Amino acid sequence: MLFDLQPKTRREDLYDREEELEEFMEALKLKETLILLLGIRRLGKSSLLNVALSESGLPFSKIDVRSLYFTHGSIPQDLLAKKLLESLLKSLKGREKLHMELVRTLSKISGITVSGIRVEFSGKFDLAELLEKLDSWAEKSRKRVVIAFDEAQYLRLSGIRYDGLIAYAVDNLPNLTFVLTGSEVGMLHDFIGLDNPKKPLFGRYAREITLERFSRDQSVDFLRKGFEELGLKISEGEIERAVERLDGIVGWLTLYGYLRGVRKLPEGEALRELFERAKALILDELSTLTRHSVRYWFILKAVSLGNSSWSSIKEYVEFKAGRINDAKFSGLLKNLTKYGYIEKTDKGYSIPDPVAEEVLRGLNLPPGK
Repeated sequence: MLFDLQPKTRREDLYDREEELEEFMEALKLKETLILLLGIRRLGKSSLLNVALSESGLPFSKIDVRSLYFTHGSIPQDLLAKKLLESLLKSLKGREKLHMELVRTLSKISGITVSGIRVEFSGKFDLAELLEKLDSWAEKSRKRVVIAFDEAQYLRLSGIRYDGLIAYAVDNLPNLTFVLTGSEVGMLHDFIGLDNPKKPLFGRYAREITLERFSRDQSVDFLRKGFEELGLKISEGEIERAVERLDGIVGWLTLYGYLRGVRKLPEGEALRELFERAKALILDELSTLTRHSVRYWFILKAVSLGNSSWSSIKEYVEFKAGRINDAKFSGLLKNLTKYGYIEKTDKGYSIPDPVAEEVLRGLNLPPGK
């Protein structure tokens, strides 16, 4: 169902991402070792990844790095390895021969105990050794193993040089493919450092697949087809009004379709509930940022009110929060761009998500105030 709120797992539920999906599958077919799946929040990266992994027929592991980080406060090697292996074992459900071969391979690593799809560790653990064993198992099984880190930029906060570990695997373990997704595109690029001579992955090749917002026509067609799928006749005028406010962000379009088509709320009530949910979600996302500096909030507020130039944004921030030197202000602005909350074009700075922009414009106080 197009309006299913959960990330999609089947191609037929994935609207108009054929080109990106085929590029992903091509990268796997060519045995490429590093794939970056990029795009701002709520564009369906997880859905595309789910469908690609399912259709590949390959053993795979998918780890939600952001969830691990916020649940545990850090990402130690043993925790990451546990999630990696349990997800990989789960992907082999119904393929008993491969499952048993993998269990036998893992049993040769000191300190690892496997029971079904549960994995436990004891003693000192070496993640590099685990990856080497997985590469060896993949080669013997004539399979590739795909290891996907969803919101991979959070690996940089762990205090462990996971970028170096990935670089080692890319250079030495040819039967593994790493997929790194990120909605904080600038932060992910900084973490990977393909263009930074000081980073372990400098100069490595990566297949970059970027999800863009739907065009206006695509957004209208998405809503139209979703309502038709539910057997509902929704006027073209209503669909146009929804697209006008929600733009091409598939996450918001899906939520509107669900509220209007599945829960059958009236148009106005569906939009009100959508924006209430969006408000809670966006405030939660911003709460971590504003704990570091409340000026992040005032920058976003300034941009939401239509300030698009460096000078006009700084003037607003100083009016609300006091003087700040140019270098520090530029650093905050640059961080928000890397985090994906704002974008810079020839026309200046803007908020790429129209729902976030509208929510921010309507708020008077930063999160927690």
